[in-house]
Amino acid sequence: MEEMNDTKKSLDLGEVINETFEIWKKTALMGGLAFMFLMLILMTLAMVGIGYFFNKEELPELMKNFNPETLSTNGMLIYFAVVIGFTVLISPFIAGMLKMAHDADNDQEVTFSSIYYYVNSPQFLNIILTTTLISIFSVGLNVLLKNALPNTSGDILGFIVSYTISVLTFIAIPLVIFKNLNFIDAIKLSCSRILNNFFIVLLLMIVAGLFSAVGIIALCIGLFFTIPFAYAMQYSIYKRLG
Repeated sequence: MEEMNDTKKSLDLGEVINETFEIWKKTALMGGLAFMFLMLILMTLAMVGIGYFFNKEELPELMKNFNPETLSTNGMLIYFAVVIGFTVLISPFIAGMLKMAHDADNDQEVTFSSIYYYVNSPQFLNIILTTTLISIFSVGLNVLLKNALPNTSGDILGFIVSYTISVLTFIAIPLVIFKNLNFIDAIKLSCSRILNNFFIVLLLMIVAGLFSAVGIIALCIGLFFTIPFAYAMQYSIYKRLG
């Protein structure tokens, strides 16, 4: 792949943040409503599923005392399979949030229907495979390091490795949906491009996370309308590195 050889792309911190704000202003309302709708559906499905396996009276106490670290090996595997499964399940809808950012950047109408645009698209399989592969590596290495190293050192190293994978693969999904790359090429190109801008991308991700979290102040509901900022940031970084 010819694009794989060209890795000398760079980011301007201020430029990315400014453009992200411009895109977010166009996607905040529609993206927030779409994300809220998606979360309501997923939470309803989750509650139905949990209610099927657990007694409703015992559920609050189970949730209060739940700690993944106390689970058996089989329980831990089931827990992480559920986490990975949930991440994979929402990945086509996350791709839809990126489409909103793309449409806003190109002065196209930002529509609610974009949230499920990739559910029945040619890129669907590669979106799923990209998310699955990244999640397995990230979660798998995290668990391996936690179990292999004593005390908090395993937790710290596991977190660092997991977050590093998240940073390096940050533009993999945009590469799949906007460049039509397969999941292997998208992950490889994302790692290659971001490696040269690692700390800038890390800083931008932190900025996006902090801004998105500001929505919690507005009775938590505001969180739905600040979360699109993170996807506007992801798109803006992809636009320059992809």
